[in-house]
Amino acid sequence: MAKNNFKLLLSIDDRIIAEDIQSVLDRFEIYTMLDSDNPASSVLNAYLGSNPYEEINIIINSNDYQRAIDILNDSPYRELFENK
Repeated sequence: MAKNNFKLLLSIDDRIIAEDIQSVLDRFEIYTMLDSDNPASSVLNAYLGSNPYEEINIIINSNDYQRAIDILNDSPYRELFENK
């Protein structure tokens, strides 16, 4: 059985952009995980309407990393990935 290794694709403080990047990659069958340093932020947003600060890590399978970078360099988010 192959071992899955994960790699950090990007850390960003904007959940909407993180989810949009996730959606772009999903269309190419590259699946990501979003990991927040403030997991309660979505609850606070839902119940209080506040938008607390959080850092979102977009994590990807290391085998898909370069392909994801290539795809995102052709997307509206290319400036986030130009130096990778």
